[in-house]
Amino acid sequence: MNFRTRKVSEIDVDGLTAELSFEPSCVMNYVEHKIEKQGGLVAVGYLVDDHDVENPLDDCDGMGHIYSSHRHSGQHAKMQDVLGLDSDWQRDLSLRVVEREAESALKALVSTRFQVDLVAFILECANNNGMSRDQAIEYFAGDFTGQLSYHRETWLTEKVREQVTWESLLDEAWQLARLSGQVGDPYTVMLDCYEHGGQVWSVTGSGPQCLFDTARGAGVWVPDQCLREELDSIKTNEGIDAARSRAVEFARQALGSYNAWLAGDCYGVAVDVFSTEGDRLKRIDESAVWGYVGREWAEESLSEEVSAVLGNAVLKAA
Repeated sequence: MNFRTRKVSEIDVDGLTAELSFEPSCVMNYVEHKIEKQGGLVAVGYLVDDHDVENPLDDCDGMGHIYSSHRHSGQHAKMQDVLGLDSDWQRDLSLRVVEREAESALKALVSTRFQVDLVAFILECANNNGMSRDQAIEYFAGDFTGQLSYHRETWLTEKVREQVTWESLLDEAWQLARLSGQVGDPYTVMLDCYEHGGQVWSVTGSGPQCLFDTARGAGVWVPDQCLREELDSIKTNEGIDAARSRAVEFARQALGSYNAWLAGDCYGVAVDVFSTEGDRLKRIDESAVWGYVGREWAEESLSEEVSAVLGNAVLKAA
């Protein structure tokens, strides 16, 4: 159970002293209290520090997720998965889509650059083993990719390997598949983390860049289900590049809230309603709305909350 500690704080309103419900945030040294009067009542609105706000990435839909590569984050597997990497942070060349694309590239290569040799190989397989054309090509592919064990490599495999290796074909296939969105999460956004007494996350290359305190590629942002549906729609109608550009915009918006939360830039909007009693103002009603992440959002709602709470108090007093 969370408890909010109240500390007595007073404010002067037209020469009259009003005791507030909460200790105002220190930002109120730079922001005027919102004061409204109606029906003989006075309402005072102000911001209060909120130390119990949940991580907005966990608490709100449409914010996405951040996976960190920090050694204590416990999120390595998730980050590796969305980047298409293996457990050693290397390109995962064992993915089926990668192997399939690499094998297609191999067959296309041998059918063009090694066409004469391929024809000779097919005839040899037909004469010696009764293989069809397709069977001979599959036999070569299995031999070249190492799927056939305990046999001597064919002469065609040896010749092709002088020009290209299976590993290089896999690597190129991984890059193409990553680019097309078939490997990892197609909407992944790489992040940097600046850490010096606190943390500031940013889209890679766009935030604080310090030789000693900025870790480039320290994490990734990925969309949650709510955002993914929107990005999928953009991808279908406008293409993957447009969807990825929008993903960067979503990531920047999420990081704005996340960085504010990390910095403790979180508030409650408190409103106290008073009636006049001698040389003081007597508090007769109070309200507080918590969970604002970012001072600008709290300030924007301050006037609206004051008007609403004061209006209700006037109706009660009527």
